[in-house]
Amino acid sequence: MKQIFYFVKPLILVTILTTVIASCKDDDVKPTTATIKGVVTIDSAYIWATWQDSGEVQLTIFPAFSLNPPAGWGEVPDNILGPGVPGGTFPIGAPWNSQNPLIATYQAGVTQYSYELIVDPGTYSALALGFRHNFVSDPTRKTATLGVYWNNENEVSHGIVIRPFVGGDPIFDFPAPSSIIVEAGDEIELNFRANFAFVEHWY
Repeated sequence: MKQIFYFVKPLILVTILTTVIASCKDDDVKPTTATIKGVVTIDSAYIWATWQDSGEVQLTIFPAFSLNPPAGWGEVPDNILGPGVPGGTFPIGAPWNSQNPLIATYQAGVTQYSYELIVDPGTYSALALGFRHNFVSDPTRKTATLGVYWNNENEVSHGIVIRPFVGGDPIFDFPAPSSIIVEAGDEIELNFRANFAFVEHWY
């Protein structure tokens, strides 16, 4: 029996050591993504009731702003997009998560929606809640921006400045969205307001 005991004991020790080493390796794994989460408060949510079958309410995040190549959300100078094309502040490329946006579902009486996005580390130019009408197929166009994160969770900004022509007075003139910088392992909370009534001005 003693021979069996001494034979088995080293195996148990090896098993324990292997488990400890494996646990240490797991502890050394570093995160490669970041989390952005928060609450979006929607004003005029009752209007959503009449639009809920006409499109989707999507939460999207835009990559860093760039004029060359066009990407993200930011201030666009006059004539950059073509001769005589007015500039302004708006997205000039698809959202970072355009293929997989977070979809908010209408619920009667609900005005606050929690969200959580898992993103790659980096810089993002805008976090926005928008209404995409069913007849819009191009992911870069014609989404009514219900609200953007702009470091003020008590007031709504649609994040856009749009002019009818070069040098013209803006049709829409709102504060720009705040850029967001995240590193791997970050978990940040961004709360903001939106207003569904904007769809009645946009479509």
